[in-house]
Amino acid sequence: MGAFDGVNAPTLKVQFFFNGAYTDTPSTDLREINIYRGRPRPDQRIDAGQMMVTFDNRSGNYDPDNLSGPWVIAGVSELRDGLRARLVATWGVTSYVLYVGYLETTTLDPGFDAKATMTFVDAISQFGKVTAPAKKTPTYSGETTATRVGRMLTYAGWPTGSSWRSLTGSVQLYGTTQNANILDLIDECVQAEAGSFYISRTGVATFVNLQNKFSRPTQLEFDDVRSDETVEYSSLKTTPGTYQVVNTAVVNRGKLKQKFFKFKPSIVKYGEKAVSKDAPILKDVTAQKLATYLAKKDAYPSTVVEEVTFTALAMDILYPDFLSTEIQDLIIVKRTTVDGRNLTFNLVIEGMRHNITPDTWETTFMTSPINAYKVTLP
Repeated sequence: MGAFDGVNAPTLKVQFFFNGAYTDTPSTDLREINIYRGRPRPDQRIDAGQMMVTFDNRSGNYDPDNLSGPWVIAGVSELRDGLRARLVATWGVTSYVLYVGYLETTTLDPGFDAKATMTFVDAISQFGKVTAPAKKTPTYSGETTATRVGRMLTYAGWPTGSSWRSLTGSVQLYGTTQNANILDLIDECVQAEAGSFYISRTGVATFVNLQNKFSRPTQLEFDDVRSDETVEYSSLKTTPGTYQVVNTAVVNRGKLKQKFFKFKPSIVKYGEKAVSKDAPILKDVTAQKLATYLAKKDAYPSTVVEEVTFTALAMDILYPDFLSTEIQDLIIVKRTTVDGRNLTFNLVIEGMRHNITPDTWETTFMTSPINAYKVTLP
């Protein structure tokens, strides 16, 4: 695939889970790969990640109706809904899985330059189809967020074990009558921990708490002066911090069970800016700590870096860090403004986009600031 020769850039393979094992598609068939994972902002829920792969289909091998093609077992095409696939990048002797998902649609362009575009979505799409069974009265009072998320995954038939689940959270919750989409119930756990839930690049259902944000590795450093062992960014998308101020928080735990916090020093300077979260936290002290964190973490304005865009070719010794980067990992961005100010931003990766063609690889990290104010829940 063009520049992806293992010398100037990693080799790339799209693999189908076929006949019980991951099987390479020919690299010469790859026209374009687009990946989107995560979320643009930390106050949004993470939806299903997506990978769109465009194949050269002049052979007809990616036509689901072609029963003479290589992706057929016992007269049935495997190129149908639910086919598992992954993207693997290999640099040196190490391979990195960049995405795992399941086939949702195939669009064929049958012209002289025939192409097939296959869209894959990760497991969050499957979870969105599952409702947790109703309970007559609130049940499971006192269970932790990690336990509740795990129970939701079990309702969805998701496998157990570390290859499929990584769940971290210890905030205790009120009982629930359920009877809701499992993603809504998982989101309550996310709010209770000020954490996140996503499918990792290797296909693991991952739930992390707030403390995780302050212990993740710093994978890459970006700047605009081509310093050694840094990545030169091509563009930054920023927002003035005055638009992001929050200094009052309400944690809704159910009827007459609110906890709130107002950070008066910020309110005096910038006026009251409020946020409200629905989180069925059992213990008063934990809910109060969460409200305090939410009201203090963005209480003073600072420039917000929303996106960092760069070219992911010729990264050389930085490829291992880049290829292993995950949602919620950390990066550093250094910027010299046109008026001579030197700015440093410590950021959390909230999401990522990749656009890959035979000769280009452009990546965008969607980011949020690492807040100076920290708290440990519960």
